[in-house]
Amino acid sequence: MVLQICAMNWSDLRAFLAVAQAGSLRQAAEALGVSQPTISRHLGSLERDLGLPLFERGREGHRLTPAGAELLPEIRTVESAVLRVEQRALGLLSDLAETVRIGAGETAAAVLARGLGQVPGETRIELLVDGGPLPVREPDIRLQHGMPTEGGDLIRRVGSVRSAVYGVPEFAEGRSLPLSDADLATLPWLGFVEEQEHYVTMRWLRARLRDRPPMARLMSSDLLAVAAQTGQGVAVLPCFLGDERPGLLRLSAPIEDLQADYWIRINPELARNSTIRSASNWILGCFRMLETSTAPLRAKRDKSSRRHLTQTPSP
Repeated sequence: MVLQICAMNWSDLRAFLAVAQAGSLRQAAEALGVSQPTISRHLGSLERDLGLPLFERGREGHRLTPAGAELLPEIRTVESAVLRVEQRALGLLSDLAETVRIGAGETAAAVLARGLGQVPGETRIELLVDGGPLPVREPDIRLQHGMPTEGGDLIRRVGSVRSAVYGVPEFAEGRSLPLSDADLATLPWLGFVEEQEHYVTMRWLRARLRDRPPMARLMSSDLLAVAAQTGQGVAVLPCFLGDERPGLLRLSAPIEDLQADYWIRINPELARNSTIRSASNWILGCFRMLETSTAPLRAKRDKSSRRHLTQTPSP
């Protein structure tokens, strides 16, 4: 069988390779930093283009059909060729100012967006948020939660993000802060949508709710913050986001189990590129700026919150 790739989408082929290696849509989605529906959509597109079923779907995951197994070596050859082209192009541009693509999750991308005014020199930044469409060109730098344990990429820890429970002050009336686990469990909770059930935040939340479902599910921390601001419920938010939102009160101490350490991964072939090195240093600076900029604000708001909760009505 000869693979005709001219009319095919490279993103479809990447999704095929990820599922073939991982054996499941969920693991493939996590590896590529996209959602499961996105992976499923690309697989369906590829199967329609080829007119062949490529995977057998079962309870244990996705297994290659005979046709899929026959195509796998050819698609891997295509992948190697594309990577060689990318690396060759980056080598030709090694001494030029260029656009650096950074892949990150929603929270980490928000940290970097706060520091775009500090991007050095002529460097241009593109932020790719995990869960979006599969990129035509892979990120030059990937920023991820947790220390990478596989692959030969160069890694570097850049900082951490703390999270806590936030809600309007009415949820804390008559109670002392931080609220106890028992008090928190009685509140109406906001959570992420089902496609994001694998998030560590949702695992922590399920344990606190004892499998009671959230009162509403939303797709991003920004949406959770808006709902919490309007008194719809309480939500776990990154502290840098929750502390800055008017009307929100930090109801818990920072949650140790949810402290997110972030690391960057860079292909060794790109590490010689001066622009890539500059961008990685900028990422480190963004996380350092996050801590120094939110500490005074946090202290001021905590003091204001305590004053609000200790006020008593006039007789």
